Amino acid sequence: MGLEKDHAAVGQSGWARFVSILRACSPTLAAVLADGNVPLARADLFTFVLQDGTTTYRFTSWSSNLTVGGNVFISADPFLTCSGFRLTKTMTVPQMTIELLNSNITFSGGEAFKAQLRNGLFDGATILRQTLFMQLPLSNPPDTSLGTIDVFAGLTGKISCGAVKTVVTCKGKNNLLDQYVPRNVYQLGCNHAFCDPGCTLSRAAFTTAYTVGASPTTLFLPWSSAPSTPSRYQLGSVHMTSGPANGNWRTIVFADSSGLVLAYPLSALPIAGDNFTAFEGCDKTTTRCSALSNLQHFRGFPFVPPPDTAF
Repeated sequence: MGLEKDHAAVGQSGWARFVSILRACSPTLAAVLADGNVPLARADLFTFVLQDGTTTYRFTSWSSNLTVGGNVFISADPFLTCSGFRLTKTMTVPQMTIELLNSNITFSGGEAFKAQLRNGLFDGATILRQTLFMQLPLSNPPDTSLGTIDVFAGLTGKISCGAVKTVVTCKGKNNLLDQYVPRNVYQLGCNHAFCDPGCTLSRAAFTTAYTVGASPTTLFLPWSSAPSTPSRYQLGSVHMTSGPANGNWRTIVFADSSGLVLAYPLSALPIAGDNFTAFEGCDKTTTRCSALSNLQHFRGFPFVPPPDTAF
């Protein structure tokens, strides 16, 4: 059990009152908060884990970088502000917005952070917001050993990129309970996503590394050496792994011996010789499943009549 003070009760002399909540924290921090007479400073910490699960961005609202638990949180002051959110005893999905006021900063790869957000960097990312408490007076660097309290965990949703600021909407993880009922729809195509657990096939087995050929555009990636059956990548996806567009994911709408046509442009013009991986597509038909010797896991209903003939 952890203790966190009421956010509205901050003052120079300490916290006027506190509220017991179900939040884990270190015993030392719980004791300090329960005391009520220890002057504290606080900072918000934000951890974003991208959809690939291997890339993490860490920010803090503090005026300088903070090292917490061995991880460095980059100072986002004044470029990041965050709204409050409400917790209820019902199944309401908590929602929080993060405003990036100076999102033209540049990270590794040379591309502006704002451009990366606009091109899908945070799509499907998870977010953890924590409150860090530091005892006053502050040392240099600040002592972060009191630890943190987790206050929000969720997923990124809508991202709006404007001229002045970028707004990232985050929703609680219980938003994942928002499912269609019944879960399995009677339809012609397979209900599984290609290579998901229900499909059982290995994604790695259908992902191949390639090199960009001559004269690419942001919407077209020519092969440097075309595969024998390029059409298998139609409806698949591309992941750029080097060059100006490094990190971009795009859906493939057409593939032939000349190259790949993407659903929407890359964030930067690729260069011949850049590397990318291509993941094969699936049209969710029995023909495709049979060709992959996976028909036993097909979850479509190919003999259901189309809507215009189902009376």
